[in-house]
Amino acid sequence: MQCVEEILCEICDVFSNFGRLYDVNENIRQDKMKAKVRHIYEMIAGAILSLLGFTSCFGLGPLEYGSPHANFKVMGDVKAADNGKPIEGIEVKFHRNSKDVSDYCPQFKTDKEGKVNETFALWPEAEDIMLTFEDVDGEENGGLYAPDTLRAKDLQINFVEDKKSTWHKGDYDITFHSKLKKADKQ
Repeated sequence: MQCVEEILCEICDVFSNFGRLYDVNENIRQDKMKAKVRHIYEMIAGAILSLLGFTSCFGLGPLEYGSPHANFKVMGDVKAADNGKPIEGIEVKFHRNSKDVSDYCPQFKTDKEGKVNETFALWPEAEDIMLTFEDVDGEENGGLYAPDTLRAKDLQINFVEDKKSTWHKGDYDITFHSKLKKADKQ
C-alpha cells in the first residue's frame, strides 16, 4: 500500500511540475509580449519626437539658447536731390528682398541731420538686402518726397564673421547715401 501511495505522490508531483512549467512558460511569453509592446511604443515615441525636432544631445557642442542670428548696423544719410540738404522724418525700412512679406521689417526715421544709425539682430541672411525710403510726414521738413529703394548693389555691406559662436553668425555694417527727389504734384 505504501508503494501505491508513493507512486500516486510521484504522479501528483509530476503533474504539479508540469503546471509550474506551464506557469513559467506563460510568464516568459508575457515578458516577451511586454518587450514587443514596449519596443513598438519606443519606436512611435522616437518618431514623434524626431518630427518635433528633438534629437540626441551628444556631439552638438556647447549649449546655446535662442536662434541663429546676426547683428545688422544700418547707417547713412538721406538728402534732397535738388539742393543736397538733409531730410528729417524719412522712414527707412530694412528688407531682405522685394518679396519680403514678414510682419517684422526693422524701420527707422531720419534725425534732424537726415541720418540713420540703428542696430538690430535678425536671422543671419544677407542676400537681397534692400532699404526703402518713404516720406511719411507729408509737406513737413522740406516738402513731399517720392519713395525710393536702394538694393544691395547700391549699398556698402561689410560682414565680419563670428567664428567663436555657432549661433551668432557675425556683424553686418550697411552704409548708404540716399538722395530723394521731390514727389510729383497731382
